[in-house]
Amino acid sequence: MDVAESVMTETKKFSKRLDLSIHSQLTGAVLMIGVALGSLSLFGIALRVGPMARYASSFNGCVATTVSFLSEVPGFRSAGAAGLEAMSVSLCNGSTPQRNENTSDQSK
Repeated sequence: MDVAESVMTETKKFSKRLDLSIHSQLTGAVLMIGVALGSLSLFGIALRVGPMARYASSFNGCVATTVSFLSEVPGFRSAGAAGLEAMSVSLCNGSTPQRNENTSDQSK
């Protein structure tokens, strides 16, 4: 008997002692516990993703509405689609329009 055959024989003897077949009670219990824990984990993840999805949907609605509104304002038409979208994202994030301040010293 060569080395490979002796290793195979020892492996078969060891696996018979452990009884790791699909039909053994130990393997079935471990498998069921694993499936239960995996299901609970996925359920927990799904619960935490729901609010983020609702917020993203609301934010996208805000951006679409703001782009539509700004495109109708005569002063903003020249900004283009990308500029309007950038301004809309900024407004939906909570920024407020500010007046341009002249930073040069006019007292001279």
